[in-house]
Amino acid sequence: MTKEQLTDLTAKYLNGTATADEKALLESWYYSFEQEELTITVAEEKDMALEARMKSRIDQRIAQQQSRPSLLKHLSRWKVAATGILLVTGALLTVFFSNRHVYRAQQRPQFVTLKDGSKVWLNAATKLVYTDLPFFGQRRLDLTGEAYFDVASDPEKPFVIQSGNMTTQVLGTAFNIKAYPDEPFYITVTSGKVKLEDRQTKNVTVLTSNKQLKYTDRQSPVLKEVQSGTAHAWTSGQLEFYDQSFREIARTINRKYNVRVVFASNALEQCMITASFEKESAVSRVIDLLCKINNATYTFSADSSVVTLEGEGCQ
Repeated sequence: MTKEQLTDLTAKYLNGTATADEKALLESWYYSFEQEELTITVAEEKDMALEARMKSRIDQRIAQQQSRPSLLKHLSRWKVAATGILLVTGALLTVFFSNRHVYRAQQRPQFVTLKDGSKVWLNAATKLVYTDLPFFGQRRLDLTGEAYFDVASDPEKPFVIQSGNMTTQVLGTAFNIKAYPDEPFYITVTSGKVKLEDRQTKNVTVLTSNKQLKYTDRQSPVLKEVQSGTAHAWTSGQLEFYDQSFREIARTINRKYNVRVVFASNALEQCMITASFEKESAVSRVIDLLCKINNATYTFSADSSVVTLEGEGCQ
């Protein structure tokens, strides 16, 4: 009997819809276990009901056929085995979840200190999951969004970050990762050394201080030397853009100010921009300056939640 058939028969037995033949088949299956361990997958809350019904039904048969082994003995074995599995599973889950921490930043950046002492700044619309299990040989993180890391050194447990297809591994260093869905991936190293692997292409790159690597789905990786402070200026409330497209910048504006940017021209979206804004600049000032340097005009909606940009752009 397959597991699927067994599960189906057990469910029918419990809810009283099993036919006489199905009941006989299930009872026959139970009786087939002599010295073997009895195993069956049933929801925990149903095992008592299963035992009661099976025992009541089959004890009648036992009275008639004393030569057959007691079902109760098998059920007891089953309950002990099932209880052991549940206890072990429960213990593992307790260890796992007690060492798993989820951090989120909505519209404003957030600062957190991880269990290992590492410091992390989370930008808007970012989620970070940190897992540090005693029996793991690494500190594992999953990042969606943007974060700046100042990693506590631990040679015995590398610091490993998964961001989409990219895996970043360090021992102790400082760097910024920008990994929002449907946007280019950026990693910029402030100090130390970082190893980056593309799990799809298996390409491995080692970055050192003031190096930035940009990945996009349709282009080859671009490695350049930058002033690393530009990449994490957002941690102090500033806006700094270095050779980014207007389209990328528009998404940053949306996350920071909750204002949606609409382009009337595709050419305008592709304009590459380098610009810097002082801390807590108003969105109107940011839009005004960006439009001036790209020969564009803008119009805010009545509630200021949408701004439409028009113009031929940088061509």
